[in-house]
Amino acid sequence: MRLVRFVLASALLLGACTRSPADDETPTPGGTTETPSVVPATGPRLPDGTPLPAGCTGGAGASETVAFVADGRAWALNPTDGDLACLFPVDDAGPFAWGPQGDRVLLDGFEIRGIGGDAPDLPGIDTSVRAFDWGHPLGLAVVFADAEGIPRKRYVDDDRLIRLVSLPPGEYLEVAYHPSGLALAFVVETPEGQEIWLSTNEGKDPQRLVFSKQTEFTSLAFSPNGRVLWWTAQHEGGIPELHFMKLETRTGFGTAWRGPEGTVAGGLRMAPVGPLQAVTEGEACEEHKALVLERGETRTAMPDETRPTEALGWLDRTTLLVAAGGCGEPEDLFTVDGLGGQAPAALVLDVEIAAPRTRVTNPPRTVPAPSAEEAPPPGGVG
Repeated sequence: MRLVRFVLASALLLGACTRSPADDETPTPGGTTETPSVVPATGPRLPDGTPLPAGCTGGAGASETVAFVADGRAWALNPTDGDLACLFPVDDAGPFAWGPQGDRVLLDGFEIRGIGGDAPDLPGIDTSVRAFDWGHPLGLAVVFADAEGIPRKRYVDDDRLIRLVSLPPGEYLEVAYHPSGLALAFVVETPEGQEIWLSTNEGKDPQRLVFSKQTEFTSLAFSPNGRVLWWTAQHEGGIPELHFMKLETRTGFGTAWRGPEGTVAGGLRMAPVGPLQAVTEGEACEEHKALVLERGETRTAMPDETRPTEALGWLDRTTLLVAAGGCGEPEDLFTVDGLGGQAPAALVLDVEIAAPRTRVTNPPRTVPAPSAEEAPPPGGVG
């Protein structure tokens, strides 16, 4: 049951876009970054100063794509019309990472909490979670690296926990699930340097794609259509770059973006459709700055914001969810027009943690692979 409906039209429509979207394009919410003048001035609240309601009866639909934790409760918000639903009480949200259908979330201690009739509720287990990704396209498993960097997999249906023993030895730093659910990509650190590997969804038939003795691979993600593997790299001399490899060839990689020397970039986020991407630049939390990338061009997501900003993920093909603040303090949530045509719109202020809750649609059914004549060299690409 929907707890309450808040209409934020005055906050969300001040920066309404004058460009008419195409028939297949989701309109991007607009808004204003002006500081609300309505009291209370502190504590979790909506942009007009209205505090979050008491109680928590649960219930949220697919349109509530912004999830956050505040006042000891998990919430979901519709960024377009302000619909707000309280989901469940929570003491420690941990990673607060939502599965690809928005009906299950990973919490502290590897607890899995479901919302809706068919979603699972699994208790926490005695293991740590470092890098991880939800199984796609339904969220039937979580593949992760534990505190020692060992790759493991937890199944949601029967709560099995296994170690992916077929993968090569090393410390696993990053993991990404192919959108078809049929493959995995990993960043592995070995005594020789860092490497990127591709395997089946069970960790079998591993293939090394990229390796380097000096470069660090800071994040990776598949394109939504499953045809390309993307990753951010920190090269010697402090130069961040965004690279890509076409999976149907796997014999080389390209460079789509190069950041300024002396900084770091990671947290790669892919829009669900189209060319937009986002990264977070800056090594220390206080230095973080969310960037929008489009075919090699760069835009600062919130150029007038003086606080740290972080790209949390895409709500639709052009709308980026950005957090401002944080670093041990409460953070404010904004929608950012990835096309740069509107001002950022404030959604909710002084929350603990947030994440997109956007459902995956039309996933690919296969993993592109090179033909026998185009097989990559055994050692991968240097």
